[in-house]
Amino acid sequence: METRGVFAPTTREEAIDRYEAVGSAARVIVRETAKAMEFDADEYAERVTPAVVETARDAAFAELLVVHLADRDEFDGWLEASEFDPDAVVELGSEHVDRVAWHPVPFAGTVVATTFQDRPDAAASTLRRNAFGRVYRDVFDAGDEGGRGSEADE
Repeated sequence: METRGVFAPTTREEAIDRYEAVGSAARVIVRETAKAMEFDADEYAERVTPAVVETARDAAFAELLVVHLADRDEFDGWLEASEFDPDAVVELGSEHVDRVAWHPVPFAGTVVATTFQDRPDAAASTLRRNAFGRVYRDVFDAGDEGGRGSEADE
């Protein structure tokens, strides 16, 4: 089994803390990208909206999630030894493919998985975006009383 990534939040609070921490990096990345694209002040103000920074924060958080990659038998063994209910696995892709990438989300009681054959980088990225959209987005929306992206735009 191969493991990639940085964030493996075990609690809702830890996920929210990690997400908030990525906000300042997202702002810097967007600002530096806009500089490299030679935006002047007016174009920057017009095009770099709170939604742009929010999208950068979402993508950065998702791409830092820990994913595990292995063959089907290793995944099945991991799942059997884990505390997760096999019925709580959201599996994307085909059951007839040899390899699986997965991301467990303990506080949600679920595992998001995707199958792949030859492209582990693409599988990991697809899995991360799906885990974000299926689990984390709702957590962050519920935890942000002032509206998503508000802290990333300060």
